[in-house]
Amino acid sequence: MPHDQSTGTSAAAETFDPAAGLFLAQDQRPSHIEPVQPEQLSPLLRSLLVIDGTVTTFLSAWALEPVAVKPFRQRATALPVAGSPLAGSWLDAGTGTAVLERAVLLVGARSQRLFAYAESVICPERLPPAVRSGLVSEGLSLGQLLRMPGFESRREGLWYGREHLAELPPAVAALTDGDFLTRTYRVSAGSRPSMLITERFPWHLAL
Repeated sequence: MPHDQSTGTSAAAETFDPAAGLFLAQDQRPSHIEPVQPEQLSPLLRSLLVIDGTVTTFLSAWALEPVAVKPFRQRATALPVAGSPLAGSWLDAGTGTAVLERAVLLVGARSQRLFAYAESVICPERLPPAVRSGLVSEGLSLGQLLRMPGFESRREGLWYGREHLAELPPAVAALTDGDFLTRTYRVSAGSRPSMLITERFPWHLAL
């Protein structure tokens, strides 16, 4: 009897999870971040969830317009950080460690459409001088900085889900309703974690 190949293909498509194995602490995500299944996401959001390259370059290609990186908050502070109380544990850094808080928008240069809202907690002393200098330069995303020649780093996905933020910085609230696909990951340089990055993509980005 001939084997029904279509049934097997359909079953495989239903069970395939492109994010499987990419997020190490999904069970430890903050309680306000709702679990989502990849099939609930648009193809664009699924791609953004698993991409390990430069998000800015990918979005520029998808939108067919340049994507501008617009920092709107950057300050030197010390752990613990109010907005990321668990940053110290994920960065393997103790109370009082000097860190840099950074928040940026990725916005269409022509459309002014919001593509992403990203917040980071960074241990600058664990980074090479060229990368530290790049952090104070406007117009560079962290993804672009991580691709600087001679800088080797490793990304580790921690968790992801759907996040509804009722309170947003004014710069963000002007562009979105606070409904996001959110992913958090950390970047290690050598054997030490150096950055904790949360990227938020508007849930209805592809519409």
